[in-house]
Amino acid sequence: MARWLSNFLILLIIAPASAQDDACPMLQDEALANILARCADQESGTLCLGHPTVTLVPRPGIETAEPFSRPGDTVAIESMDWLSVSAEAKTWGVARAVFPAYPGDGLGTRQTALLAIGNVALFFPEPPPPPATFVDVEVSAAQGAYLRELPSTEARAIAPLAVSSELRAIARSEDRQWLFSYVAPEMRGWISAQVVTSPAAELPEMAIGSASAPLWLPWQIFDFRSGIDDAPCAGAPDSGILLQAPKSGSPTHFMINDVRLMLSGTAWLQAQISGGMRLHALDGAARVSVRDSAVNLSGGRYTALPLALDEDGAMMPAGPPAEPAAYDYNSLAGLPLDLLLYEARVGLDVYTIASPIPEGGGSPLASLSPEDDCRISAGQAGANIRSRPDPEAPVIAVMAYRESAQPVARRLGTDQLPWWKLGEGIWIRVDATVSGGNCNNIPLILPAD
Repeated sequence: MARWLSNFLILLIIAPASAQDDACPMLQDEALANILARCADQESGTLCLGHPTVTLVPRPGIETAEPFSRPGDTVAIESMDWLSVSAEAKTWGVARAVFPAYPGDGLGTRQTALLAIGNVALFFPEPPPPPATFVDVEVSAAQGAYLRELPSTEARAIAPLAVSSELRAIARSEDRQWLFSYVAPEMRGWISAQVVTSPAAELPEMAIGSASAPLWLPWQIFDFRSGIDDAPCAGAPDSGILLQAPKSGSPTHFMINDVRLMLSGTAWLQAQISGGMRLHALDGAARVSVRDSAVNLSGGRYTALPLALDEDGAMMPAGPPAEPAAYDYNSLAGLPLDLLLYEARVGLDVYTIASPIPEGGGSPLASLSPEDDCRISAGQAGANIRSRPDPEAPVIAVMAYRESAQPVARRLGTDQLPWWKLGEGIWIRVDATVSGGNCNNIPLILPAD
């Protein structure tokens, strides 16, 4: 990582905002459309170019035969040393990677996507070479077994394993009585050959006490930096990266700027030495850890932490992650989530626009008079909050029974039914709520508006 500082100071030049440049929205739309159309058949393990302002440098000794200059061009991610996406004057960089990744607690890979937008630079440390041999085995003993630190029943137990637990064996002991195996990317040790199914192939010998590296796939561990609050024009997103893993199953593991992220869903990340690192859980859930400190994020919330440069110029955490807080929904609502692998939404922390259930559980409308400001409350079935007055629009939050909010406008939706507007891009259908106070004063928006 010694090349980090000099390389990125050259390439990561944050372009000044150009809110008045009429070409900016067109360039942005073109770049995003390229990803949607030209990268539709992108293979796993590749990076696809959306706009030409992307520079990549392969690892020393690796030559990339494929061109990488036109929208839709792809390159294998495992060949990359570092990558820069820029938003120089009259350009707007975007690139998408699709790749397999391990969860933190097993070795079944899940398909993951990373979308780099605007001014972003990523550095990928060279992973240790994987073992030459992988052989899948299962615990066959009905009573289960132990993974141990050394090939001996007297050795420290690393973890208990239930019957049918899956392992990946890479070596055997000299006496052939023990197998060195991985249970998860960071969990490995010795297991008796008597308590697992027989390996389907011959395994090499491994000396007792030999070092073994964790198993992580390319792009699960990387460092990055980005612009913050640098949208090049009105309506364009700031610089950053969208990272997406499946919501179902175990969370997918990432190590980013030495910050551990366990992700089930979609996250938006930014990092800059002056602004720190920001991790937003758009939907699903995330766990952010720095050494012994950790916070859990749900959709609509984010955490931030300070960064400092290490001796190689890499940005590392300089403190623990802050307590989760609601992010500004409107500032993230325009992120291009349709370019990711799985359906996603920008979640809304409901308490940014709604009040919780009153103490005692009574109706929040009970004390309102006809002259009081209009207030609505979710009905017994709760109420979906959507990004526009359309029953097909994404659900961005759910208001629970007797949670309440103050509408700012109303209009007919696409279903020709009335909807309350609670804020910009925040709508709830009238028939999912009850109301109190003077709601006739709420402005009526014509559909043409």
